Amino acid sequence: MTKQKQTALNSYFTVKQYKLYDWVNINLKKDKLIPEKHQDPIENTEKSKIVSKDHDNIYSLMKPVCPYCNSKKYVKHGFNQKLILIKGMKPFKIRLQRYKCKNCDGYYQTQLDKILKQNSTYNNEIKEYPSIINALQRISLRNISKIIELDWNKRPSPQSIKNWLSKTIQNRNNDNKTDYSGYYNYDEQYVKINGKWMFRLALFDVKNNILVKEKIEEKLNPQTVKSFLKKIQDKIPIIAITTDHKPYYRNIMDKLRIKHQLCIFHLKKELNTKIKRIKRKNKLNQEEIEQIKNIKNLIFEIIDSKNYNESKKLFNKLKKEINNYSSSFIKFITKKFLKNFNRYTNYLKDKNITKTSNKIENYFRNTLPKAIKRIFKTKKGLKEQITLQKQKWETKQKIKNIN
Repeated sequence: MTKQKQTALNSYFTVKQYKLYDWVNINLKKDKLIPEKHQDPIENTEKSKIVSKDHDNIYSLMKPVCPYCNSKKYVKHGFNQKLILIKGMKPFKIRLQRYKCKNCDGYYQTQLDKILKQNSTYNNEIKEYPSIINALQRISLRNISKIIELDWNKRPSPQSIKNWLSKTIQNRNNDNKTDYSGYYNYDEQYVKINGKWMFRLALFDVKNNILVKEKIEEKLNPQTVKSFLKKIQDKIPIIAITTDHKPYYRNIMDKLRIKHQLCIFHLKKELNTKIKRIKRKNKLNQEEIEQIKNIKNLIFEIIDSKNYNESKKLFNKLKKEINNYSSSFIKFITKKFLKNFNRYTNYLKDKNITKTSNKIENYFRNTLPKAIKRIFKTKKGLKEQITLQKQKWETKQKIKNIN
C-alpha cells in the first residue's frame, strides 16, 4: 500500500506555544532574555573592505584569495572558533570562515589582522602589557600572568610572557636611535653558562648613562676586545674610554687611536694591597714605612688634583723623591704609575672623561647580580635576562632625567 502525502491543517499554525515563564507572575528583566552582547573585535566591520560578518556571526573574507597559489576559486569549508580577549570583558568566541582552494586543495581561513596575528590567542595590547610592568618594577613572570588575568580574565603561561617581553623589547631597541656622547666605560663580566665560564663584554655611555653594546664571548683575549671595539667604532664616534688596568688595553686603545683613561680607584686599591704585602713579607723600620706612606700620599694627590698643571708639578716632585730610594715598592711605582701618568690624568684635560669605571660596574651589578650570574643553562636564556634588565635600567634613567 502506497503512502500518501497529507497536508497540514491550517488550524495547527494558530496554536500558541507557551513557555514556563508565561505562567510565572514576575517581572523579568529583558536583559536576561537577550544573549550577552560582546564588543565587535573588528572596527567598522560593516564598512570593512576585507572582512564581513553575517547574521550567524561568522567572519568571512569579502574576496577570498588562496595564500598558496593566489587562486580566487574556492569552496567554503566550515569554520573555526576563535577566542577573543578584550580588557574588562569575559572571553568570548567568534567564528572564522574556512575555505578550500579548488586549484591547489589548500585550506585557509579568515584572518583578523587588526587585532590578532595568525595562530595567536592574545592581541598586541596584552603582549605589550608585560613590558610596561617589567619596566616599572621587579615582578616575577608568574605574578605578571596573574595581573593580566585580572584585566583580561585569562592567565597566560609564564613562558609566553617571557617570549612577549623579549620580542617587544627587541622591537623597541630596533626602532630606537640614540645619539651617543663618545665618552665611555669598557669592562667585562664573568658569567657561567651550563658550568662553563664565559665573558660579557660591554661598552657603556657615561654621559647618557646607557649601554651602547654588549656581547657574550667564549674566550677573552686582546683580539676579541679589539674586534668588539673596532666594530662599534665603525658605526659611532669613540673619543675616550675609561677602563681598569689590564695591560693589553693600552695597546688596543693606541692602535684604535682612542684616548685612554685608567681607573684611579683601581690604582689606589692596588697601591694599598701592594703596601700590605710589602709590610707582611719584609721587616721594615719606621723610617721606611713613613717613606712608603709619603710616596703613596703624593700619588693620591697627583691623581686627585684639581687641574692638569698642578698634577704635573706634583708628578715632577715625585720623580725627584723616588730617585733617592731603591726598593721593590719603587719599582712597582715606576712600572705602574710613572710610565702611565698621562693615562691617569686624561680626565683633567677633558672634563667629560670619567676618572673611574664605576658606572659600568654599577650597571653590571644591577642587570646581572652575582647571585644569579652562574645559574644560566644557555646563551639565549642569559641574553633574554640581560635584555629584560636592560629595559628596566633605561626606564629608570628616563624617569631620573624627567625629574
